[in-house]
Amino acid sequence: MSAPFIWILLPGLVAFALIFLSRYRAISLVAAIATALILAVLAWGLKVGEVMSFGPWAFKIQEQLAVAGRSFVITNPDRPQIALLYSALAFWYIGALVISTPPSFIPLGLANVAVLIAALAVQPILYAALLIEVAILLSVLMLTPMGEPVNRGVLRFLTYQTLGVPFILLAGWMLSGIEPETVSTQDIVRAAIFLGFGFAFHLGIFPLHSWMPMLTETAHPYVTTFVISTLFSVGILFPVGFMQRYPLLYESINLLEILRILGIMMVVVGGVWAAFQRHLGRMLGFALILETGRTFLAIGLPGGAHMLLALFLPRILALGVWALSLSFLKAHSEDLRFHVVQGFGRRYPVVGTGLILAHFCLVGIPILGGFPVYLILWEQLTAYGSWISLGAILGSAGLMVGGLRSLAVLLMGPEELPAPKAGRIDFFSYALILLGSGAIFLFGLFPQWFLPSLMAISATFGRLTP
Repeated sequence: MSAPFIWILLPGLVAFALIFLSRYRAISLVAAIATALILAVLAWGLKVGEVMSFGPWAFKIQEQLAVAGRSFVITNPDRPQIALLYSALAFWYIGALVISTPPSFIPLGLANVAVLIAALAVQPILYAALLIEVAILLSVLMLTPMGEPVNRGVLRFLTYQTLGVPFILLAGWMLSGIEPETVSTQDIVRAAIFLGFGFAFHLGIFPLHSWMPMLTETAHPYVTTFVISTLFSVGILFPVGFMQRYPLLYESINLLEILRILGIMMVVVGGVWAAFQRHLGRMLGFALILETGRTFLAIGLPGGAHMLLALFLPRILALGVWALSLSFLKAHSEDLRFHVVQGFGRRYPVVGTGLILAHFCLVGIPILGGFPVYLILWEQLTAYGSWISLGAILGSAGLMVGGLRSLAVLLMGPEELPAPKAGRIDFFSYALILLGSGAIFLFGLFPQWFLPSLMAISATFGRLTP
């Protein structure tokens, strides 16, 4: 048995089987959660390429699987990344237990993660772009429920993502068959430029970011946040692996400085635009842009891998609670514009509290989960000039202004609110939001319980600089 079979083909087969269970939502969702958790546990425990014994049996997990003449390779350093991806998938599925999501979300979410892992594992790198496009098409099916027209946000998302594929294909074609030891400076710089354009479209780097707030405005908030965060997580790992494979890139251009400039630009754009939004969905979109910028800032630091993993836990907690709360509000109102949701924080205090806590967690408010990590990030950025530190603070300040405006809208309005669009929220929905909000507080108050483990995991990512 091989590692690609376990973490790529096997979940793909399970996802195909779950399509036929779509009418039995509870059964298919529990099966998907169990599958994601089992795959995450196997990624933590199984060692690839080493003989392991289990009672009287001894076995070895192979690193490579050949399919149609292409090789998929998963090694031990890849296992923590796979474990985090499947753990995050289980996290999103658990939230889907208490909200209504399109039936396609359950099987295609699992298939999406499997395809993205295949994109990271495929050799030669040229074929990764094709697999990323497959994941994008699966995402479109998740974002557009069957029988409903494709909205403008999904069309913009599909257009920008597809435009990025040819650039990644060209970069892969330039480097296919070339060993890192023999590649020239000219080849590596040219490929890096094309790869940069490709992932500028994929990750919504300014000024190619317009699809992100448009998508969070028009599509299902929970499914949209899952799609963006998953594509974002793998999209970041792909160029990181590229940098590790071709260290000559650091000698050719000042790549880390470029990443810091891109990062601070996106932090400022996301934060400032968030301060002026009048739609809760678009507010989340600009927060995602700001988080993309923070990730580029983290990669641009000498200990980039450590910061990259440290940002993971508070981010997924905040985004999960935020998306869950927005989904509830959208289910109980006509839409998420400010004038429509006025007073909904008084009607649904637990939901409103969860939304605001998640928002302020991404701002970096003290005692919340994001503060310990963002404080470390801001301190390290001071070594690169006051302008970059001021930009990071400006972005967070803009996001905080947006959070204060959201809080005011949720609390204001007439004493007598109109009848809700849907029925009351049940106990399990409140319990899950409270649990997520408590986890945000727990991470902020006791970061020493979590950060050392994340730092230990980051050691397996290797260095982000040669």
